[in-house]
Amino acid sequence: MTQCTTADCGMDAILYLCPQCIRDLDAWIEKCREILPELDTTIARLDNVRVGNVEGGNGSKSAGSSAPLNLDAMQLKINLASLTQSAEHYAHDQFAAGIAWTIQDWYTKAELLISGPEEEHINHQEIRERIEKQAPPMVTKDLRKWLRENAKITVTSMDIRNWVRRGKLRPAEREPQPTYWPHEVLQARREVGDRRF
Repeated sequence: MTQCTTADCGMDAILYLCPQCIRDLDAWIEKCREILPELDTTIARLDNVRVGNVEGGNGSKSAGSSAPLNLDAMQLKINLASLTQSAEHYAHDQFAAGIAWTIQDWYTKAELLISGPEEEHINHQEIRERIEKQAPPMVTKDLRKWLRENAKITVTSMDIRNWVRRGKLRPAEREPQPTYWPHEVLQARREVGDRRF
């Protein structure tokens, strides 16, 4: 009896991977098999919209040149198609932990090529509630900086003046300089049609 060679596992194992790591690797291999057909579209770059030239070199109307093949996707398809063995077969190899890591890496890269990167999610409702509880009224210069750093939005001095003029925003204090509550600025911004809020 020895220990599993997977980093940070430490479980007892007869092979180079413990039973749980073998099950995990089997799951990754199955995911690779499932994603394999989806790579064809990415290889052909059919998932990218490409506008071709409307006119050819001789003045005739013709379609533009087709997009080149996505070679990264092609290489990943070759890699994933080479996974013909079971996880238990790989567990007999002294480099089983590295093989498992490589298979996970291939899958992750293939999924990223197919789906594209995830967009950062910003919870604007949570930001508004936090601002209302924590942020005091501020002069425009400080307010703009604070909103950029804490709410991830950009508001101009002109925006604030326009919202005041249109009755969407009122200063918290007028003297010595006008100050505004950040949550009221966000409310004004939402009311004038910024759909992100």
